Amino acid sequence: MKFYSLVIPRESAWVVMDQLGRLGQLHIIDYDPLLPMMNRPFANYVKRCDEALFKLSGLDSLLKQFKKNIIYCEDTQKLLDHFRDIQNSRQKPGHTYFDELEQEIERKKNNIQEMSNNLQNLLDRVDQITEQKLVLEKAKEILGKSMFSQSTPHNLNDYQQLKFGQLIGVIDKEDETRFKRIMFRITKGNAWVNIVDLLPEKQHHQIKTQIDLNRASQPRCLYVVVYPGMNDQSTLKQKLLKVCDSFSKNRIEYPNSQETMDNKLRELSIQINETQSLIQMTKKQLDVTLDEFVKVKNGCNCSYFEQLRLYVLKEKYLYVNLNYLIMQGSIFTGNFWLPEGLETLVEDKLRNAMQNSIERFPTGQIQEMQPKQGDLAPTYFNLNEVTIPFQEIVNTYGIPRYQEVNPGLFTVITFPFLFGVMFADIAHGFLLFLCGLYVIFWKKQLKRQTDSMFNAMIPFRYILTLMGLFAFYNGLIYNDYLSISLNLFGSCYYPKNEEWEREQNCVYPFGIDPVWLASGSSLNFMNSYKMKLSVILGVTHMLFGILMKGVNTLYFRNYLDFFCEFIPQLLFMACTFGWMDFLIIMKWLNVYPNGKDPSIIETMINQVLKPMDESETPIFPNNATLQLSITQLLTMIAIVSIPWMLLPKPLILGSSHKKHRVSDPQYQKLIPERQGSEMDIDSQQFRKDLQFVVSGKSMEIPEQEHESGEIWVHQMIETIEFVLGGISNTASYLRLWALSLAHGQLAEVFYDMCIAGKLDMGGIVGGLMSGYFYIVFALLTFGVLMMMDVMECFLHALRLHWVEFQSKFYKADGYLFVGYSYNKMLLEHLK
Repeated sequence: MKFYSLVIPRESAWVVMDQLGRLGQLHIIDYDPLLPMMNRPFANYVKRCDEALFKLSGLDSLLKQFKKNIIYCEDTQKLLDHFRDIQNSRQKPGHTYFDELEQEIERKKNNIQEMSNNLQNLLDRVDQITEQKLVLEKAKEILGKSMFSQSTPHNLNDYQQLKFGQLIGVIDKEDETRFKRIMFRITKGNAWVNIVDLLPEKQHHQIKTQIDLNRASQPRCLYVVVYPGMNDQSTLKQKLLKVCDSFSKNRIEYPNSQETMDNKLRELSIQINETQSLIQMTKKQLDVTLDEFVKVKNGCNCSYFEQLRLYVLKEKYLYVNLNYLIMQGSIFTGNFWLPEGLETLVEDKLRNAMQNSIERFPTGQIQEMQPKQGDLAPTYFNLNEVTIPFQEIVNTYGIPRYQEVNPGLFTVITFPFLFGVMFADIAHGFLLFLCGLYVIFWKKQLKRQTDSMFNAMIPFRYILTLMGLFAFYNGLIYNDYLSISLNLFGSCYYPKNEEWEREQNCVYPFGIDPVWLASGSSLNFMNSYKMKLSVILGVTHMLFGILMKGVNTLYFRNYLDFFCEFIPQLLFMACTFGWMDFLIIMKWLNVYPNGKDPSIIETMINQVLKPMDESETPIFPNNATLQLSITQLLTMIAIVSIPWMLLPKPLILGSSHKKHRVSDPQYQKLIPERQGSEMDIDSQQFRKDLQFVVSGKSMEIPEQEHESGEIWVHQMIETIEFVLGGISNTASYLRLWALSLAHGQLAEVFYDMCIAGKLDMGGIVGGLMSGYFYIVFALLTFGVLMMMDVMECFLHALRLHWVEFQSKFYKADGYLFVGYSYNKMLLEHLK
């Protein structure tokens, strides 16, 4: 990485930033990360972009409601070329294109919103009219024609007693019981109340289904109240009117004659037909307008709506990064990191930035500089589809420091291998391997299936394949196939007098002899083997991490850490747990007489508690003296390594503690701050400002002081953590044994309970039961072992890398290189 300063004239800032965004290789540094975005020069432009995106999101919801298929972008580079062609053909300043799009979005949004509101009002109106017609028809069925015959009373003296009044209307379904109860109390049971559900099958229901506005409708009921007396001034009627209006304002006047009823129904039918015609016209007009958004225009590779959305995102991204620069006088100044060897490309972009523009302003300059003391360069990774998931595992814990050893490189192998040690099974590993291969070779087909569970596995397809491959490999070593041992290469044992005898000089070619897994002591044998193998793998992994620390110290020429941390840590680990691994291998390679096998744990404890006594059962056959001598030497080296880690480094740093002052023109402000309008154009002032940058004066910057107390405390913590961590981390690798044991025992339980006991069942019933239990076995294997156990082993392998391995050398205090790239930004926002 190289550090550069960037100087751009204000008049060509948009064009230059647009070209640099297409290059996509600059990591622009924010001159003041604590400054709010609203206080920056182009905060108003960013706000306008957000408002345009909000309007487009509203249009997007309408497009989905009307089931318009949007063609989304698949090739962002082709889309960027399309944007460039539009800019070149306009013969106008580039930043003005957003102004035109903003006005177009506002105009079309208002037009569509108006049509949508009109359609909504028409639907509400046809709802109301249809409901009114339905109410009248239902009320007519309930009341009958006798209600109209009351207009001619039989006896004029008994007029009020013979006439009955009626109230009809609509209430919500949930208010039905409460409405009946209140009516009964008010009329004291002297009114007849009938409530009927209004069916949802209305005349305009098909239209609403086609439009699909997702309008939730509350269930409604028709109420009919018949009460004695028709006098409008009666107290009873006034009370009933108040109650009806309190429940719903949708109260309908019932006609007083058959002719009036027929005319009213005919009029309502005409209104429904007219409103439906208006709905169809409005919907057709709205469809035409929305179709314009989903069409592919001007040879673009996506719908016009998607083109608008991505261009606004691009414009917002430009102004956000432009706000990272300082506007002083007539120019913008800032700093950026650039991968080595790309400065020629940046200079060519700056030189040709205004080539296709109608304006001929200066385009700006870059100048290589030395970064400030303490400023770390960003970490840049050139990743591919295989290494991305492994690097994400490392980055989740912390970003590697610039130019230090990247653990992601080794994680490509160590992570799936440690997973395979825990998930070791020939069948289960092969299934996981096939799953990874399926996602690799059918990636394109799976991308089109958004509802497939394999779709989420596409970014992790290679890590799944490697995990399955190593689980299959370790399953072969353990000779474990669904808890059954496979007789692949015969056996080195033969039965003799109800016991197993071993053939002399026979070595099993690969893995575990199947006789061991079939014997009664298989669990003890496999436990011992897997536990010791886990310790060997763990110590090897940690020693490799310590070696990486040595590589880091040599690369950065930090010889103090090399001699005062790396060497004593390596000696301590090798003389303690490395020696234990050596003893385990020695015990495996030797045959001890009379069955008196030495104890590794007892030997390691006596190494500290009884340093002068010879072992009664030495690991070295018949050579206890040599073992004691080596043990005493290694113990002495391990003990000396502890103060070696603790004392020299703080003493040396404390004695060389000084302050330094440096003089460098880069540490001053590039341009004196000036105030001015954004539209001022002064080329002479730009030349003066640029000369001031080149002829800057030096200033003194003090180095950061080292507190001796902090150094001692830090070094003490590092020493204690390493010494105690050596014990705890080694024990932590025993999870390789524990998880492998749990996996094997679960597989054995499932096999014994579901299959092994059902194989000897005969007949039709036995066949049916065997099939049933085989299905249970398959479901248990898939759900517990292939899902839950995969996740469990994955998390434990993750912990071993984060805590036990990376803690030996990995600082994880860096930050990622984030290139100012249109292509990368658009890829992140694709749908």
